[in-house]
Amino acid sequence: MPRQERPLGAEDTPLLRFAGDLRRLRQQAGQPPYRELGRRARYSAAALSEAVAGRRLPSLAVTLAFVAACDGDVDAWRDRWRDLAASDATVDEQAPSPYVGLAAYQVEDADRFFGREALTEALVRLVDERPFAGVFGASGAGKSSLLRAGLVAKSKRTALVLTPGHDPVTEVATVVAGLVDEPLAPLREQLAADPYALRRRLSEVPGELLLIVDQFEEVFTLCADDDRPWLVRALTAAASPRSRVVLGVRADFYGHCSRHPELVAALYRAQLLVGPMSADDLRRAVTEPAARAGASVEGALLARLMSDVTGQPSALPLVSHALAETWRRRRGMTLTLAGYEDVGGVEHALARTAEQTFQQLAGEERDAARLMFLRLVTPGDGTEDTKRRIRRDELAEPRGPLERFAAARLVSLDDHGAELVHEALLRAWPRLAAWIAEDRDILRSHHRVIEAAAAWQGHGRDPDLLWRGEHLALIHRLRDRLNPIEHDFLDAGLTAQVLRATELRRRRRRLRMLIAALSALVVLLAGAVGLGVTAKREADRQRNDAIGLRAADAARTLLLTRPRDAAALALAAYRISPTPETRAALILADAATGTSILGEGYIDSPGRIAVTMRADGSAAPPGYRLWRRDGTGWRPAGVLPGGSFYYATSADGSHVITWNGTASTSVLWDVSDPDHPREIAVPAGLPVVRGITRDGSLVMAVGTDRTALVWQVAGGAVRRLSAGDVEDASVAPDGSEGVLTRRVSGAYAAELWRLDGVRIATLMRTPDVVYPIAGPAGTVAVLGKTSGNLTLLKATDPSSPRTVVEAGGVKFPARVAFDPQGRMAAVVDDASIRMWDLASGAEVMSLRLEGLDLTNPRFLPETGELLLTSIQKGALWRLDPDVPRVIDDICAGPVELDWDRYLPDTPRFPLCPTTPSPTARRR
Repeated sequence: MPRQERPLGAEDTPLLRFAGDLRRLRQQAGQPPYRELGRRARYSAAALSEAVAGRRLPSLAVTLAFVAACDGDVDAWRDRWRDLAASDATVDEQAPSPYVGLAAYQVEDADRFFGREALTEALVRLVDERPFAGVFGASGAGKSSLLRAGLVAKSKRTALVLTPGHDPVTEVATVVAGLVDEPLAPLREQLAADPYALRRRLSEVPGELLLIVDQFEEVFTLCADDDRPWLVRALTAAASPRSRVVLGVRADFYGHCSRHPELVAALYRAQLLVGPMSADDLRRAVTEPAARAGASVEGALLARLMSDVTGQPSALPLVSHALAETWRRRRGMTLTLAGYEDVGGVEHALARTAEQTFQQLAGEERDAARLMFLRLVTPGDGTEDTKRRIRRDELAEPRGPLERFAAARLVSLDDHGAELVHEALLRAWPRLAAWIAEDRDILRSHHRVIEAAAAWQGHGRDPDLLWRGEHLALIHRLRDRLNPIEHDFLDAGLTAQVLRATELRRRRRRLRMLIAALSALVVLLAGAVGLGVTAKREADRQRNDAIGLRAADAARTLLLTRPRDAAALALAAYRISPTPETRAALILADAATGTSILGEGYIDSPGRIAVTMRADGSAAPPGYRLWRRDGTGWRPAGVLPGGSFYYATSADGSHVITWNGTASTSVLWDVSDPDHPREIAVPAGLPVVRGITRDGSLVMAVGTDRTALVWQVAGGAVRRLSAGDVEDASVAPDGSEGVLTRRVSGAYAAELWRLDGVRIATLMRTPDVVYPIAGPAGTVAVLGKTSGNLTLLKATDPSSPRTVVEAGGVKFPARVAFDPQGRMAAVVDDASIRMWDLASGAEVMSLRLEGLDLTNPRFLPETGELLLTSIQKGALWRLDPDVPRVIDDICAGPVELDWDRYLPDTPRFPLCPTTPSPTARRR
């Protein structure tokens, strides 16, 4: 006997009335069984029975097939179906969406966070085992959701969650102040004065803590240079069995983290890589939230979604946004393929939402929206663009666009500021991507203005922080983009410039009066002539110094955008006044004109081989392309596979070391034949490699038990030196000895050791943590971690090591290089480059980098030049300390200078010599 249908009840909704009328149509047709109806309609009996159940609006095709099978009016039912579908009468507008859209899942969303259960368990185990951990993944991989709705929701520890932003000291102080119930201002002052104070304050709190720093990449894109080492030291020191620290970092900033030894050590065997979801995980992430809300996902929609995004590492926010929009267009409690296609699918849903919101704005508001979005972006330089958090007072009127895009859930607002809900918008909305591409260079300049104006405002509008000269002209060109504070910054700079010009005229007038007075006295005092001449020469020198310094500053602003103009201007500045500042500008400008990029960008300064990036677009660490010399150029050779990060190349170019963060082990490659790199098995338990000899035959490392290890690569033997409490180690290029720094009796000692385990000598003692770099011919560099002191030693006679150079002001971490003969040394940090002659201890070169981000120094033994690479673009720079050779190099090309713009009050003169220097370089 056929099963009775479930009654529809009162039919008090349009959907129930629609289902009831279909049932009555079947009764009028003689109540045929659903099996018979299925035969007529060519649909299953289950599909036809579900069409009249009243739970959801059936598809148009099923509805018309049902009507035709019952001999109904197909055209009339088609119109009725379309009216009902268009009326949204099948949707309960009050039902909250089970999907969060672009926003990250928060702790309170844990009950609808699915698809990352295994990864959450792995992260919980990692945090239980390690006091410091890092979660790495591509933008859009779901790191923030994993940290909040996964780790925090599962953890029993008291959780503190923050992002670094522009001022990480204040962000950290804010969460700690709420925890210890103290006023923010004095606590911030205490933490800023000592990064290790964070550990002490957290230890005062009862119970276990979990400190999560999400979007840690902001440390490299937003915060000031001085705040970056503070945060790294504070977090690594704060990690303890009672206070766990977890970082969330975008995968393309992994290399930036490796520049900080504290992070390298803390993240050793403490990393989790978030990749794309598997098909099963993605299915759960889509269907389970809907099921918890009493809804279902149409099979065709699920299949389409799986086809659209499976395996894509950055698609999760786009999926969530598309599903949130599809939820608003659901039929009853079912998400359908028709609704998904109506919003544009994963590929276009986000762009459609953003574009529709933009089109609702009036003309003036559209201009404001463009400027607003450009402020919300930090343009990448060798990395992807990132979102930027701004204060509300940074936005000029009108504020309407901000509220509109916040209502569309594309911009996140709180009491303090605004930011993009997710960086996926930067890639998915073509209009925004075009704005960024069109204004990329201007955008970088504007961000420098924003930071400078904010610093000026934050320091009580200190006049010493005002820009001048070419920098001030840059702000003036951006006048239409400035907010009120930036306008005040510009106006104050212009006012100060007028006052300086007035003072300069006054001084010149006094000088002319002095010269006139002296001239009058010549008649009476012939002996005073010499005094007048000396005064005029001194005045001329001061004037030339001021002109040269101003021209050198202007040349520095042109280094990256117009290097030939920078070279001409720097040459003029040096000719006018050959001071250390103009000499530095000249050397940098010459290097800027000769920069080069190989492949996807140099990863290190080349020697016998070159190593470049080989990005494949995935969330995993990139692979690397090897290159071999081909005459005066390069040709591509073999490939080092992805999954590891570059660490170093031996001096002779025969071996390359990479670091596998997932497996927490170093990888050694024999690249003596660059076309066929060969992996050499690393002994089990060998941790991060700290040094390698020139020929790659010996490798030195520091074990987890803080002893030094020496691995003989050819034989495979590993020797453990008897020294304990080793902080760091370095091996001499010829493999004759090693230098250890270790803690001895409350201080740190730098010691020279034979590699057979015999200590030779103690080179120096210091209260500061120090790191050694062993060079050729008995040279040793010792770098202080917190003091910023660099000591260069000659230990050819170990019983009497000689200090050659003691220099301060070196920012840690820094890179030190020696020339192959041990006659020269150079140190590079993120602020400067300095070079010394080790025979005399004289400083040969000192250059301010000002954001050029150069690293990986390597001497060219043939010329004494220094090779460096830029971190962001992978460009190769070639610095030459020989000024005559630099001048000849610049003059070998066109030298054209806009005198009227840069040197309006200076008589013109030839910039280039008529005969080249005998040391002229020929590139």
